[in-house]
Amino acid sequence: MKQLSEFVEEGKVKRGSPDPAEARSLAEQAAARLDDVAALPLTEKSARFRFEDAYEALREALQAFMAAEGYKPYSHEAIVAFAFERKLLPESKIWQLDRYREIRNDINYRGKGVGMEDAKEIIAFARDALTGLRHKFKGVM
Repeated sequence: MKQLSEFVEEGKVKRGSPDPAEARSLAEQAAARLDDVAALPLTEKSARFRFEDAYEALREALQAFMAAEGYKPYSHEAIVAFAFERKLLPESKIWQLDRYREIRNDINYRGKGVGMEDAKEIIAFARDALTGLRHKFKGVM
C-alpha cells in the first residue's frame, strides 16, 4: 500500500488547514447515509446501490478525519492509506475496506454488479466500522 506522503507528492491529496466544520459535516453525513442504507429494502436489483452507499458512508467517515487534519483527498486509495497510517481501523479491516474500494470501482467504472450477500456484508462492515470510529471522532472533532 502506498503511503499518504506519496499521494500528496502526486497531487492526489492536497494539504491545507484543518477544517473541523467539514469534518463534523462529513461524519454526520456518513452516519445519516448509513442509517438511510439500513432503512431501504435490499433486493438483488438494489444490491449494487446499497453497496455503493455503504461504501460511500465509510469513505465520508474516514475523509472526516482527513479534513480534521487539513487533508483534501482526490483518491479513494489515499483515504484507505490515511486510515491505515492513522490506525483508524484494525489492519485486517483496512484490507477489507480496500477490497470494497476495488469492488466499488468495478461497479462504477466497469459496470459490474454485486449480489445481496456482498451488500449485506459491506453494510454490516460499515455499521461496525462507524461504531468504532464514533469513539475516535470525539478526540478529533
